Amino acid sequence: MLELINVSLERPFALAPFSEQVRAGELLGLIGPNGAGKSTLLSLISGYLHPGGGQIKLLGRELSGYLPVQLARRRALVTQQMDSAFDWRVEAFIALGQQHPGEPCPGIIDALDIRHLLGRGVLSLSGGELQRVTIARAMNQLAVSPLTDAWNDGRGCLLLLDEPTSALDIGQQQNLMRVLRTLAGSPCIAVVCVLHDLNLAARYCDRLWLLENGRFCASGTPAQVLSEQRVAQVFGAQVRVAAGEQHKVSIELMP
Repeated sequence: MLELINVSLERPFALAPFSEQVRAGELLGLIGPNGAGKSTLLSLISGYLHPGGGQIKLLGRELSGYLPVQLARRRALVTQQMDSAFDWRVEAFIALGQQHPGEPCPGIIDALDIRHLLGRGVLSLSGGELQRVTIARAMNQLAVSPLTDAWNDGRGCLLLLDEPTSALDIGQQQNLMRVLRTLAGSPCIAVVCVLHDLNLAARYCDRLWLLENGRFCASGTPAQVLSEQRVAQVFGAQVRVAAGEQHKVSIELMP
């Protein structure tokens, strides 16, 4: 779905050249220590930041070849900063950028547990509530829902999220990752998210990209990427890694 060909960046944050692909039907996690370049890479993938070298292609076309309205139908980005200058009603806020008629896509509101928020203003929301509402807006923009694997013309779309669980309690973290896991099960959708919680990444993601100091360190399943030695080397953390099912692992901090 998305192809990165010898992509690099010099400013505002250096990324060494690398080539990779994001596949339709997968949940891909971007992991790495603070300042590794994860958010910068996500901005490149979204098209908001242009690479200094190389090419980024979405569905076979370079990102720069899309008109803004065309790109908005193919990818949506949820950033870490989720501010609003206006006190939109939540229901209207979710509909911003909507390119399909009628109500928001079926299932989004209930899947993210925000129906009770629809009549409130976004400026009254807690950080976790606003985070879920903003994710709902991005899903609605792409017309994707956990209840259906069909969207628009069926060619495919890309949902990008930067630390989507950062303001959520443990129950909402689990619920959101399950929703993203369900979305990524569609052959028309790929989900890419920056995650700091390695256990969430290891439990729910199909593949991981590991970055360190602007360099691409590893790519593969959680079991391939998250070895005890690599976690110690990259994160400076002493952990115990236990194998799970289907190339998953669980991580326990050592005392």
